Amino acid sequence: MTITRPVHQLLIFIFMACIYHHDASAKGIGHLQMERIKGFPVSEKGIEKGVSACFAGIVDDYLIMAGGCNFPDVPAADGGKKKFYQGIYAAKISTTADSLDWQLIGKLPEPCAYGVSVSLSNGLLCMGGCNAEGSFNQVFKITIEQGKAVVEAYPALPWKLDNFAGSLGCSTMMVYDGLHIAQLQLEDLQKGWQILSPLTSEVLGQPVCGYTDGAFYAWGGCTSKTDKQDAQLQMQGYQFTKSGAKPVEGPRTCQQEEIYLGGATAVNCGDAGIVVLGGVNKDVFEAAVNRPMPGYMKHPIAWYRFNPYINLYKNGKWTLLGSHEVAARAGASLVFDGTYVYIIGGELKPGIRTAEIYRFRLPL
Repeated sequence: MTITRPVHQLLIFIFMACIYHHDASAKGIGHLQMERIKGFPVSEKGIEKGVSACFAGIVDDYLIMAGGCNFPDVPAADGGKKKFYQGIYAAKISTTADSLDWQLIGKLPEPCAYGVSVSLSNGLLCMGGCNAEGSFNQVFKITIEQGKAVVEAYPALPWKLDNFAGSLGCSTMMVYDGLHIAQLQLEDLQKGWQILSPLTSEVLGQPVCGYTDGAFYAWGGCTSKTDKQDAQLQMQGYQFTKSGAKPVEGPRTCQQEEIYLGGATAVNCGDAGIVVLGGVNKDVFEAAVNRPMPGYMKHPIAWYRFNPYINLYKNGKWTLLGSHEVAARAGASLVFDGTYVYIIGGELKPGIRTAEIYRFRLPL
């Protein structure tokens, strides 16, 4: 049998993706080249230490970050207080420069983290989130005029939501946490949010959501532990179409082990599909939630085994693009600018954030 050159290259890529693992070189893995981009916001005290769960996206030719949270003073493991940020930051995107010059261009209505943001053709849509005072149902669009952020109110969510997921498909915005599901037609805002039937009887915390091939998809998340039952991790996902929702499988490693997508992050990448990376390790996380042990927060980063996997979902199937230490984050933000996927912030272990930003091109 003769193997043609394109098929031979594809086989090499699949083989390399399977043999590389968590400690792969930061130079790249297979055909996936990971590039460190210097620079992080510094205009709010403490934010320079890195944040997780911030709003992020593209406005015009600028990369936008807003909000997020961290433990800037006393570490979380020692009982530190979480700080929520309010600044809106912009940095001009360049395909050649290896740094971002972040400028403070405005403020969110409130300090906020754990919301959902999606890039529109004319701004960044931000939804929900929370701070130390409680959760939000506010929705607003961020644009830039004369170098300053403009915040425009949109129809509020039907509920106050945080640690949920959302995605944009064509002109429809969907939000999801299993129990709360709703859609907003961006071309007909007067209709407001249309509530869909729940798929679970309890909220799924920190799922992911995306849109490809004419349908919305959601994976991951977990229920809360109660006195009556343990927390349950959601391994399967759902496909949403006009005819309803149906279960779909989540990603797997090359050894066919299920990858849990709770705490992961996802972004739509146009015709390429949905990129999903990071998140917590299902075994470590499940044990910590249901059988907490003293000293859990004080282990070294490697002990938590955050998922290093970079996955792509397209045409009803998962492709494991690679495994990289940079992807082993929870609560990071992903942004696609049409060329690069940017990985912004997140936590490396419970309570410890990173101020590092990386980007990579999809192997198209």
